[in-house]
Amino acid sequence: MLKIWRVTLDDPVHLDPPRLAALDQQEHQRWQSLRKALDARRYAAAHTALRSILASELACSPGDIQYSQNDWGKPFLERGPAFSLSHSGPLALIAVQADLPLGVDIELHSKETSPDWFTDCWSPAELRRMHQPLNAAQALRLWVRKEAVLKAVGRGLHLPMSQVVLPLGESQRLRAISHCEGQNTLWHLYDLDAGAGALAALASRQLYSADELRLVDWSPRG
Repeated sequence: MLKIWRVTLDDPVHLDPPRLAALDQQEHQRWQSLRKALDARRYAAAHTALRSILASELACSPGDIQYSQNDWGKPFLERGPAFSLSHSGPLALIAVQADLPLGVDIELHSKETSPDWFTDCWSPAELRRMHQPLNAAQALRLWVRKEAVLKAVGRGLHLPMSQVVLPLGESQRLRAISHCEGQNTLWHLYDLDAGAGALAALASRQLYSADELRLVDWSPRG
C-alpha cells in the first residue's frame, strides 16, 4: 500500500520553533527569500511536515534528515525512501515510496485558470489527437499529470513538458511516456481526490491497484 499524505498548511503548529529549527540552511534561505508572508509560511509548513513524515518513516528526528540534490536541484535521501512534495495554496501532498522514483503534484483550479496557459505543454503526438480545444479544467488535469511525471523523472521543468506524452482520454489505467536523453520511460499515473477545487496526480514506475493507494490527512497535532 502507498500512502499519500494530505496536509493543511495554515495550521500555526507547523511553525512552532522546534519544527522550524529542524529545517536546514537551504530551506531557511528559501523560506526567508519569499516576499509574500503567506507564501513563506506555507513553504515552511510544507517542509516541516515533510521532515516530520520522513522522520516517522526512518525512525529518527526531523532535524537528523539530510538531503542531497541531483544535478537539477531535486532533493533526495542517500539512504532512505524516494519522496515527493507538492503544495498549492493551503494544501500539500507528500508521497513516500520505498524503492522506485515517484512524483506527486497538486494544483488549485480557479475561475482565472485559462487553457491558453498550457499551449507549450503539448507534444506533437498529443496535438494531433486533440480534435477539439481543451477547456481549462481538462488542460489543468493534463498539466498536473505531466508535472507529476517530471517530478518523478527528477528534472522538474528543466525537462520540457512536451517531452511527456499522455493519453488524452479518460481511462481507468493511465500511463505516460517521458522522453529524456534518448531514453523512453513508462510511468503509471493515478489521479488523486485531493478535495474540492484541487486537481492532483501521482506518477510512479510501480503499478498499484485502486485499493493500494490511500490518501491520508496528516496534522502536526498528531
